[in-house]
Amino acid sequence: VIHPSLISLMIGHSFTVLLVPLVIALFYFSNRYSRRTPIFILNVTAIILAFFAGVMIDALAIHAILSPTDSWPLGLNISIGILGMFQCILVDLILLLRLISLHPPRHLGLPRFSLLIALPVLLKIARIVNLIVLTKQMADASRGPQGTQKMAALWMSTPCLKIDWTAQVVDNTYASVAFLWSVRIRLSNRQGVTSDILPGRTTFAMRLRMISRIAATNFLVPTLFSIAQIIIVYLGVNTGTVNNIVLVNTMITVFGAVFATVWVGKERRQD
Repeated sequence: VIHPSLISLMIGHSFTVLLVPLVIALFYFSNRYSRRTPIFILNVTAIILAFFAGVMIDALAIHAILSPTDSWPLGLNISIGILGMFQCILVDLILLLRLISLHPPRHLGLPRFSLLIALPVLLKIARIVNLIVLTKQMADASRGPQGTQKMAALWMSTPCLKIDWTAQVVDNTYASVAFLWSVRIRLSNRQGVTSDILPGRTTFAMRLRMISRIAATNFLVPTLFSIAQIIIVYLGVNTGTVNNIVLVNTMITVFGAVFATVWVGKERRQD
């Protein structure tokens, strides 16, 4: 009990501490107008949820180390798991809003805009429904004297996890590829842009290249961890390893989305 709890404590606490300077940077490089945008509000919400989940993981791990025979209610474990899955949906929503900002309805027209957002919207609805089903399954499994054993068996066998992680890979891939493709098209149309007024500052094309690299990083790392989650579930790896990978994936997903917002705010502040 102590060894897996210590690993969870080290992972969770490390990411939770890093959330503090991240939220400070998010507000420092923003202004009163950007703070009213849906993307900024969702970023703050994602940080709050990640911090709350990190605190709960720390408290649960410390209690397990100090009192290994006196376990806390299983409802806390359920809450942490559901909160992590909801955070990933929230981050994918931020990525969808970034895509919509590049292709607003007034530019594409309603039919093409509907086709653009149809798949990610349907996937998010399906993931929310799947999350509700999983919550009901875990609540039922936690009842009774063997709740811990049934919960562990359900966590490794339920198709809901595979459905959510597969949908997350597809959702993230679709939005990220569409976003990067849009950036690539804009780069090809603005290759000759230079800054004659402020030559010492970054040109529009250079900024788009940097944004594309950030978006690629935000897409690549979470997607790899999501694929790893699916693989280890099919391989039957122990529950502790699955939980640690899920924790790292959730935190990295939140960090990637918020970091992109911080960088954009930094560029605006320099202007």
